[in-house]
Amino acid sequence: MSLSRRDFIMAAGAAMLASACSRQGGDPNVIRIGYLANLSHAPMLTGILSGRIQSALRGVRVETRVFRAGPRVVEALIGRAIDVGVTGPAPVVIAHARHGPGTLSIASGLASGGASFIVSAKSRVRGPRDLRGKTVASVQIGSTMDIALRKYVREGGLDFAEHGGDVNLVALAAPTILLELASNDLAGAWLPEPWATRAVREGGGTRLVDERDRWPDHAFSAALLVARGDYAKREGETLGKLAGAIDGEISLGRKDPAALESETYAAIKALTGNPGANAVFHEALARVDFTSDPLPDAVEAFAADACALGLIPPVACGSLFPRACSTRRRP
Repeated sequence: MSLSRRDFIMAAGAAMLASACSRQGGDPNVIRIGYLANLSHAPMLTGILSGRIQSALRGVRVETRVFRAGPRVVEALIGRAIDVGVTGPAPVVIAHARHGPGTLSIASGLASGGASFIVSAKSRVRGPRDLRGKTVASVQIGSTMDIALRKYVREGGLDFAEHGGDVNLVALAAPTILLELASNDLAGAWLPEPWATRAVREGGGTRLVDERDRWPDHAFSAALLVARGDYAKREGETLGKLAGAIDGEISLGRKDPAALESETYAAIKALTGNPGANAVFHEALARVDFTSDPLPDAVEAFAADACALGLIPPVACGSLFPRACSTRRRP
């Protein structure tokens, strides 16, 4: 399936973003959605690309915006630049702790898995203790993969330079991380798919940790459908339809994995310009499990990890799930 970057943006309605932001929300005939060009966001990507989400929200115009990392999505939600977003759990629990219950509302899950710690060919890193004096990266400070990386480093008895330790941490866009891992300028990076598999296949890196192996049943929240709390209360019907459309995309993907792969590849190609080789993309997709279950226990675990890392005070996350589906589909 061939789709130009311009065609995808037009299909997504991103050209309307400037006027959408100026409205500060409140228009019941418009829903503004933010997401990332990651494989774990595939149900949103394919739903937008195909027009199926717009059809499901008949009478409500869909406008979209693409972000680099989850914390930017949450910032846009709190800043009222978007109404609904797809992000990992860490930025959600951090905002929940800082801004209080009712700020955000989790409506559904999208995916589990799809994150790995990749080390460069010459790093000689075999575990967290080997990171002393080295530089590692995540795509954004405060992202879900950033929390996972910080926890991993602490498990080796080390800490980051910002806290007086001797491991350097940098935040870089995923394409830049690929280049720096390949040139051995970085020792390692915690990356989402398809970037993690690309770092292995294109850059000669080693997958030291598949994050699924660190969780019970190999399941953790990788992508969640999150709304502003006021939007969830005011436009609950529309949000419910969107959550249903996401669940429909997940079901379609299970019935026709080839269609899921081709549509997601086309979407990421349009958004990034270079999604990598088809074979590499296929391998990366196998590392993501799509589910509408938001996996609340994993969300609570990320909150506990963020607290243990000194990023937030202790916080309960139950109030984040007022709309999450009672009938949840596990990977």
